[in-house]
Parts: sequence; structure tokens; C-alpha cells
Amino acid sequence: MSHHQVRDKWLLPLLAKRLSGKDLERVARNAAGRSVWEVTTEADLLGDDDIAAMVAESAQVPLATALFVSPQAVRVLPEQLARRFSIVPLSVTDSDVEIATSNPFDLDCERTLAFATGRRICMNVASPRRIADKIDALYSPAQRVAELVMEDHGADDGRDIDSASMETPDAIVERPVVNLVDHILREGISNGASDIHLEHGESGISVRYRIDGLLREAMVLPRAVGVPLVSRIKIMGQLDIADRLRPQGGRARVHVGAELVDLRISTLPAAHGEKVVIRILDPRKSRQSLASLGLGRSELAALQRLLEVREGLILVTGPTGSGKTTTLYAALRELKERGVNIITVEDPVEYRIPGIVQVQINEKAGLTFASALRSILRQDPDVVLIGEIRDRETAAMAIQASLTGHLVFATLHTIDACSSIVRLTDLGVDAAKLGAALKGIVAQRLVRRLCRQCRVVAPGGVPDRLGSMVPADCMVQMPIGCGSCRHSGFDGRTTAMEVVLSNSEIEYAISAGAGHERLVQLARAGGARSLWDSGVAQMLEGETSPDELLRVLEPDGAAPEMQVGVGQALPVPSFDDIQPEKSAYDSLDEILNGFDRMTKVVPGVVDVYVIRIADGDSHVLVLQRAQNARCPGAWESVHGNLNDGERPEDGAVRELYEETGLTPDRLYNVTVQPFYLHAMGAVQLAIVFAAFVSEADVVLGDEHQRYEWLTESDAARRFAWPREREALSQIFQLIPGGDAGPVDDVLRVPLKR
Repeated sequence: MSHHQVRDKWLLPLLAKRLSGKDLERVARNAAGRSVWEVTTEADLLGDDDIAAMVAESAQVPLATALFVSPQAVRVLPEQLARRFSIVPLSVTDSDVEIATSNPFDLDCERTLAFATGRRICMNVASPRRIADKIDALYSPAQRVAELVMEDHGADDGRDIDSASMETPDAIVERPVVNLVDHILREGISNGASDIHLEHGESGISVRYRIDGLLREAMVLPRAVGVPLVSRIKIMGQLDIADRLRPQGGRARVHVGAELVDLRISTLPAAHGEKVVIRILDPRKSRQSLASLGLGRSELAALQRLLEVREGLILVTGPTGSGKTTTLYAALRELKERGVNIITVEDPVEYRIPGIVQVQINEKAGLTFASALRSILRQDPDVVLIGEIRDRETAAMAIQASLTGHLVFATLHTIDACSSIVRLTDLGVDAAKLGAALKGIVAQRLVRRLCRQCRVVAPGGVPDRLGSMVPADCMVQMPIGCGSCRHSGFDGRTTAMEVVLSNSEIEYAISAGAGHERLVQLARAGGARSLWDSGVAQMLEGETSPDELLRVLEPDGAAPEMQVGVGQALPVPSFDDIQPEKSAYDSLDEILNGFDRMTKVVPGVVDVYVIRIADGDSHVLVLQRAQNARCPGAWESVHGNLNDGERPEDGAVRELYEETGLTPDRLYNVTVQPFYLHAMGAVQLAIVFAAFVSEADVVLGDEHQRYEWLTESDAARRFAWPREREALSQIFQLIPGGDAGPVDDVLRVPLKR
């Protein structure tokens, strides 16, 4: 080995438990002067998560699944110590400091940090790569700029900060503050933030980014930065820097690479100082197409049908931040290709679209939605977009325009599609005219999309709180967090949408003054899927998680259909549905025939549950799928397809050896489980076996990255599929302690030796 020191040589004995002697020797040879951890992951021998789990288990400390850092912890541990020991401060109390480290055995680190902070050090394990990225993010150039600002504007120079605001802008906003504002904007835009919040507090100025709909604190700046920081932003937005007692609003434009990004700036006087919110208007969002919004197939088809309408009123509804503007601009871009005259009236104009006339409301000058709409109708428009219907006059003019040959889009703030009809009638709109003019309503919400790099199948299946609304045997996914999603588990947002197309029944109901419940019934009868059902479809497609779904949407009380493909609904199959006359089947042939009438049947899968009995206790083998395999990260039993002409029991023994290197001492056939695979358009029958083994050492195949021997209850919680928990329960009922008793001769499979 080279004379250079191996930085984390202590890791080699742990890796010896998982790596072959040849691979371990290669790691040790290449790690001279480098990190064993990094060399192992770069060689694709083990992943970061695998090594972190091994280290955490060996040191008996927790895994740092998400590196959430409190501002107090950053202040307690300076950058110098964080970089010296490669640690991330997570939280701090009067007695403890919690850190993330890749080396929980570093006693020098523990002693030094304990001495420096006067607190006990509690360690969590994370990979070196995650820790390095987090250190760079925590101790960013903004902190150093802030220190410079304090030097320039602090009390040392004898000048009061408040009095400095009366000076000229050039004297106030010195280069360090300009750099700080540029850094805050650059970080926010590069991280995909929609808004940047700067809030004065007792401990400092909190800088928070709204990313994917949620606010995340990025840094806390010293209070001394407050006045020059706000002054710089006001200068950018051409606001009055001397007026701190009234709210102000302005706009700015900055270059980010080759893109020009518009900013909307709003200030608000508050107790500790002015709060500033910067809205980031990324022009790329205005260029999105309808197909890129993440809609379900049925919603996209219904929306396309609405755009084929030549005249009438189309309402788009939802709360602030639900993506209404993005959807409308995508629709307008599609309509623009038809060579029509499009005019919008908005407050404010968020994105500028070439080829479309956009009118900015100015109520001080008397340019309201109603007055602008009067003038617009004299401009021979084919399509009109009204940014928001706020009063009876605007609503009446919109309906009149839609009845006189114009296609009118308008937005409202209501909770669902049918509520917008009630809202307009409450404004005093003539119900008969509204019924005749209305062509459709779109309601929408944005839910965070799971990161495709790190999402995994949820081991617990569908949460209990969704059990009455979602079929229990559905597969759902959950967030984990990785570098590509900033360890949040989510990357971007997708759309849950309700599209109601008007028909004669809905038109009559509106004209007759029908209530909200009746309108909802007619919308469902017409095929419109509720916001909740649309969100459930996104969850079952693996686009979002159950927790995110419940965070954004309220269940509507109706159990949605099981979604097996985008926009395709398939009822959960039951034996009673196939042959209602019978409550049970006499043979497997009848089951096959019943399913065959619904779709293709492929009886070619085996599931083998491996059980080892030691000292009177039973342990179940669970396998975690590799990252490059289907359902990456999911825990399962031995599972595989049968070869052509292969008997299930032979396939079970073969799959057991190929995936684990084990051979069974005893083998039992337990049950048959049908399940639908929408990717194949087929029902597969899994022949379930229980294999009892005496060996504990497992040799994993390529499909799996990790294994564990667990108790029955722990294994049941770890399995990704509810049917696996059901099969495991049947095994321990039929074959307790490895003995099937009076039915042993029926269930036990003779083994070929």
C-alpha cells in the first residue's frame, strides 16, 4: 500500500462484511491519501446509503435522513470547526449539540466540539458528500458578505444605521451589500424559488425561499444588515428608500445566465423592521405547454376539448399560488398558434408573451377590469383573458362578451369548480345568461412531485388514514431525499385538476338556481373527476406521496377508483364480481377463467418467504431492491418469474438460490395471490412458498443491495406490498415454528436432493 495515510481506515473492517476480498483490496489500494468511503461509492461497490446504514448500526447512532439545520446550531458551531471535522450542526439545546458526521468514532472531534460549545455532542451519520454540500450551503459567501456589511455599517465607525438611510443611495449601498443581494437572488433563482422573504426578527434577518410551495429558511443575517439590505432592494425596484412607514411595490429585472428574470418587490412595515417579499417571475414558466403541466390523461383531454370552443366563458379557479396563471398562459400559447387576436387584462402582468396584447390594470388612473374590458371589446378580439373577476360589473361584462362571439377566460378564487358558479350568482349575475355562456370550469391545486432519483415504495403501504378512500392493496411511494432534490425528497410540482365540461343538464341546473351539491352531482355524472380523485391518481402513479396529498387536498368522502394508468380507471377485482352466483371457487381453473374474462392472465410468478429458526425464535429474510432495479429501495421477499415449462416449486428453489445463495431444508406451498400489472395489461398469479433454512449467511444477487433477518412483525412492517404481509401472516398461522402439523403432507413439497 502507498505510504500516504488512509483518512478513514477504520471503515475497512466494516466493508469487509459486505465486499469480497478482491474488492476490499482494490478499495484499500486506491484509498491512499483519499477517503475509503468515496472510493467505495465511486467504484459502485456500495451506495452512500448502504455505507451510512452500516456505520450507524456499528456505532449505535441514528441515521441523519434529512439534514435540517437550525440557525442557532450554525451560530454555535463556526465554519472553521465544521470544515475541520467535516460535520454539520443540526440542532442545539442548553445541554446538547446534535451533529451529522460520517465518522462517529472520531473522539478528537467529539472532545473538541464539546469543549468549544460547553455541551454534550450527539452524533448522527450521513455521507461525506451530503455533509460537504451542506457545509457549503450553510457557510455561504452571504455570511462573509454580511460580516463585511457589519464592518461597513456597524457601530465601530460611529455612524447610526438609521441616519444613514437619509444619505444618497450610492453612499448607503456599498459593494458588500450589492454582493449580498445578488447572492440572495442568485441562490433563490437557481434553487427554483417562487418567492424570497426577508423578515426582521429579534435575533436577525431571516432569508427564506418558497420552493415547491413551502418556505425554507436559507440563512439568518445580522440585524445590522437590515437597513442597507432593504435600501438596496428598494433601489432595484425604484422605490422610496426614505419612506419606511408605508407599504410599497415595484418591479426589477435581473440577468441570470442568458435569461432575463422579472422581479416583483413588495415592502411592508413591521414591528422589527420592513418585511420584503420578492416574487420571482421566471420566463420559462410562461413557455410551458399544457402537456408539461403533469396533468392526468383524462384532465388533459377535457382541457383540450375546452380549447376547441370558439366562443363562451371558461373559468379557472383556485387559491393564490395554485398555478392558474401558468395554466392560462399555456392555453393562450396554444390558441395563439391558430392565428387569433388575443388580449389580456391582468393585475399585474406577470409574464410577457410575444404576439399577445397584455393590459396592466391601474386603478389610480381609472383603468379597472371593467373599464379595460369595455375598450378591449372595441379592439376586435377573438380571445379575452380577464385576470380576475372581482365585482358584479366585471362578471356581467365577461358573460356579455362570451355571448357575443368571444372566447373569454376568467379566474376566480374558490375551493372547487362548482363553487365558482355559486360565487358568480352571489355577485348578482343573471343565472340564465351564466348557464348559456359557461362552457367549462377548471379547478386546480399544485402538489409536490416526488424526486425520481430517490423515491421508494412506502414499506407500510397505503396509510391507515387513507384506508377507507383508497384500495388497501395499492402501491404508494414516499420521499427519501438526495443531492438532486436538495434532500427534500421532492423535485418540482405537478397538478391536481378538476375539469367540468358544461352540458344541457348543467346549463338547466344553473338557470334554475341549483345549489352546490346538485351541481357537483351533475359534474360527476358528466365524467368530471374531483380534485381529490385527481390527486389520488397522481399518488397512485408515484408522482406524489400520501402525506403531500393530504397536506394540499381535502378528501371528498367518496372512495376513488383505483388508477392503474394515467387517466385509466380499473375497479379492484374481486371474486364475487367475476361470478356473483358463487361465494367461493371449487378450483384454481375457475379463478383463472374468471380473471381471463377481465384481462390476460399470466400464472408465472413465485414468492418465496425465507424463514430461519434459531434458539426457538423465527426470523424472516427481507431483501432491499437495488437502485438500478424496478421499484428501487423497496423491501420484499424472494420474488421471480418462472421459466417456460418450469414447475412452481422448482422455480421457487431456483430463485431462492439465485437471489440469496441459500437452499431450503423444507419447502411449503402456501397460497396463490393474483395481482394486476398495468404495465403488462395482465393479471399475474404469484404462487407463494415458505422456505425454512438453517444458514444465515446470504449471498445477494444483482437485483438486491441489502438484506436483514427480522422478526415476523418487523418484517411485515418492512415489506412494501400489503399482499406480502398477508402471505406472511398465513405462513405463521399454517406453519408455526416450522411445523404444519396435520396438514404437513398437503403443504410440504418433496425436495430433489
